[in-house]
Amino acid sequence: MERQEVLQQKLENWCAATVRAISNQPSVYFRGHHLVVQDSPFLLQAPYLHLDFSTHRTHQLRGVADSIALRLVYSDLTEHITRVPNQPIEQLVFELLEQLRCEALAPSSLPGIQSNLRNRFLFWAHQAAASSLVENNIGMLLFTINVVCWSRLHSQTIPEQIEDLIEGTRWGFSEELKRHFYEFKKNIGDQSVFAKHALGIAHEVGRMIDQANDANGDDDSQLKDTIRSLANNKQLNMRWLDGDDSSIVLSVAASQVDDLDNESAAYEYKIFNSAYDKVVFTTDVIRAAQLKKLRAQLDKRIRLQSVNTHRVARHLKQLVSNPQRGGWRFDQEEGHLDSARLTKLVTSPNDHRLFRREKNTLASDCVVSIVIDNSGSMTHHNEKVAALIDTLAKSLELADIKTELLGFTTTDWNGGKVLKEWAIAGKPENPGRLNSICHTVYKAAETPWRRARSSIAGLLRSDLFREGIDGEALLWAAERIQIRPEHNKIIIMLSDGSPMDTATHAANSDRYLDKHLAAAAASIERRPDIKLCALGVGLDLTAYYRESMSISLSDELVTKDFFAIAELLSRAV
Repeated sequence: MERQEVLQQKLENWCAATVRAISNQPSVYFRGHHLVVQDSPFLLQAPYLHLDFSTHRTHQLRGVADSIALRLVYSDLTEHITRVPNQPIEQLVFELLEQLRCEALAPSSLPGIQSNLRNRFLFWAHQAAASSLVENNIGMLLFTINVVCWSRLHSQTIPEQIEDLIEGTRWGFSEELKRHFYEFKKNIGDQSVFAKHALGIAHEVGRMIDQANDANGDDDSQLKDTIRSLANNKQLNMRWLDGDDSSIVLSVAASQVDDLDNESAAYEYKIFNSAYDKVVFTTDVIRAAQLKKLRAQLDKRIRLQSVNTHRVARHLKQLVSNPQRGGWRFDQEEGHLDSARLTKLVTSPNDHRLFRREKNTLASDCVVSIVIDNSGSMTHHNEKVAALIDTLAKSLELADIKTELLGFTTTDWNGGKVLKEWAIAGKPENPGRLNSICHTVYKAAETPWRRARSSIAGLLRSDLFREGIDGEALLWAAERIQIRPEHNKIIIMLSDGSPMDTATHAANSDRYLDKHLAAAAASIERRPDIKLCALGVGLDLTAYYRESMSISLSDELVTKDFFAIAELLSRAV
């Protein structure tokens, strides 16, 4: 397991939880290491809000989380978008001012938030002052605007070192800028009025930069470099930097359109012919004698691991189980008075064991469905994946958690019979899925691990692995698990990449199967009765799944790896 990846995911979850608590927005989470709010990307424009989890400066992340939460509380996104200017440099200034306005509204009853905001901005300011950003006129002007606006809106004193640096640039501010500086401070509580002055400042800054470029005969290369260093989300202005006039508004719209595409993909997804689809059990396709040999091979691989399954089971039970009442303990020296033992006050006055206490036990009212990618690319890892799955299933059962092991692949390479039928039909456009699927049950939830040992070893039959249709496999697993009586239902997808079926990919629109997987995952994540998470084999799957982690199979698995998986399950629950 990659330690850096696990740590980053913990910090992201902590950051998202902080934002949810302060903003009262329940739909805040990270996907693909990008912040998502109400199922749309949340774009952070202020340069000092860069989310750098690699530095492990958690005290700085507090300030970022508080800033995001205040933006969600005090800013109307619809009204803001309608006012965003067209020029990239003006967009950056306008976004900065709106962020600073929201932060200035932090209530005085929460001094910790105010302190976090101040520390975060000053940390960035000192770093920027020592960087190449201030080595040209444009960078110095924008840095000065950042600092001066922060100082006025937050009523904070500029540090002496930074004040000396920006003094010359601030002295050259126009009267128009100074007028807006005076007015916007008085209107921080009114977004529409404040926006007028913010636009005035943004336009004036843009005019000053254009005037400086014309006077010096410079091209816009210096401006582009400055925007690259200032823009928090580097992707927003990338098209403009490459010669296209894209704006932040267009970038936001493009992100939302992409999300809508993912949502609608579930309804547009088609299957050309499902007549050859099948669900099989391991014993249906592999002889019992061969399963016995494969089980011996798997046991040999498992012995190479350093995993304490009982310790893992205890950890799983603590994280996933819920406390339940389980009777009474009698003859206690404290607790509830036991009326049946009151006679002891007379017969044994020195015996104080007159009480009873309620027993609390951990009950694992939970079922876990592990969906395993049986595509050709997984054959490189099949021995270690089989050992991982077997050990995890055994640990879950020891923790009284029901476990179902499912696999998915296709019946043929490159379409097979379905592709031939499509060719006979004249190859109509956008036919949908052009292969038949084969879903495998390695272990049903009601089957004990000991009885399913041989079937689980069927994971070693790599010649049965072909291509993968992940989205349909997820929906199949959800259909199976939803009828289970357990309260907590969890699906774990184990995969090493995006879905791929050669015939389907060639005959349909770009990313056809990817979009369906994203839509299928999103539909399950919205359900209150099923929780979804993913394990990426050497790959980050957060582009598809809200809760995921990557796992490295380059070394033998150890107990800590399964502890990390247990934490993932705990987050899902």
